[in-house]
Amino acid sequence: MKRIVFFLIVLSANLFISSCGELDSSLEMIESVRKEFAPDKRVAIFNVTAVRERGRVVLRGETNLPSAMVTLETKLKEKGFSFTNEVRLLPDSEELDNRCRGVITVSVANIRVKPSNSAEMATQAILGTPVRLYKKNERGSYYYVQTPDGYLGWIDNSSVQPMNEKAFDSWRQSSRIFFLEDCGYVYSSPDNQSRRVSDLVAGSILVKTGQKNGYISVVFPDGRRGYVSEKESMDFNQWLASRKPTAEAIVETSYRYMGMPYLWGGVSTKMMDCSGFIKTVFFLNGIILPRDASQQVLEGDLLTENVDDLTNVPPASLVFFGRRATDDSPWRVWHVGLWLGDGLMIHEDGPLKIESLDPDAASFNQKRYETFYSARDVLNVIGKGYIIPVADHDWYVHQER
Repeated sequence: MKRIVFFLIVLSANLFISSCGELDSSLEMIESVRKEFAPDKRVAIFNVTAVRERGRVVLRGETNLPSAMVTLETKLKEKGFSFTNEVRLLPDSEELDNRCRGVITVSVANIRVKPSNSAEMATQAILGTPVRLYKKNERGSYYYVQTPDGYLGWIDNSSVQPMNEKAFDSWRQSSRIFFLEDCGYVYSSPDNQSRRVSDLVAGSILVKTGQKNGYISVVFPDGRRGYVSEKESMDFNQWLASRKPTAEAIVETSYRYMGMPYLWGGVSTKMMDCSGFIKTVFFLNGIILPRDASQQVLEGDLLTENVDDLTNVPPASLVFFGRRATDDSPWRVWHVGLWLGDGLMIHEDGPLKIESLDPDAASFNQKRYETFYSARDVLNVIGKGYIIPVADHDWYVHQER
């Protein structure tokens, strides 16, 4: 009898050790897949973990990357592990009533790191920006969304109009206008003395329904209607066709925002942060760039990493600032500016200003000189990586396959 009891104890112990080994290996595989498919949590959802229940590994969490889950399941099966997959794939179509698309309905919508008005602002999206919806918070007052540059965050449900695929495709193929001025208004009548319906910022997009007395009648994504001056807007398709993102055009656009105050997370012609300024300038010239400086520095062609070797860097290149990797710490980039040539850059540093990286210049910025990281060319590699023409982004324009 004692031998049987001892055998059962040893067997149970072996099963326990085996099960723990499977769990540890599963967690290691999850981390490996995360690094491969979702190294940047700002643009990819892969919140997956594993627990041990009744002798089996149970996968839990959520992701918007079906291919990552296929890879993870394949790895687990190859190891012969017994597991149950309870990971929620996003978007959650049932929770969202199949309305997994959306379009921003206010001039500038704040997107936050948590579903709360008091949470840190991560980024912004302007009127007419198409977004993808993934889920709601428990109260249904916020949506977790992704912007065309891939950035993720929480948006108040009053700032976005959810759409199903049919409605979204109709919006993409509709006649739209692009607002050109840095600020303006939609009026209730074709008269700038009439009641205002909403303010506008440069880049706002609205559906066009007609023209009258020098005004364009428009409809918002949420159904509101009004009028926009013809002189302040352009047909969206004509705007796309007219974009010529030359160095001269980029630099000229950047000058429009001299003196603009700094706003963390700002990406509009109301207020901007440093990378938001870069994004806005390029967007108004028809190009979508990644959101943050630490993402933008991964794009384009490297020109130099030497702050004293900027003579041949062409205008409209991006100049980055941060610290290089050491044995004790990883690399980090925290600031970006637009290179003007002749030692000068224009950057949003509260307020937007022009300063020099030439130690002999009156406008020399020593802090930026000492933290210079690199200069990169993005204009000559448009269409590569995450440097995307608006005309080629299928959230803005229906692409024939």
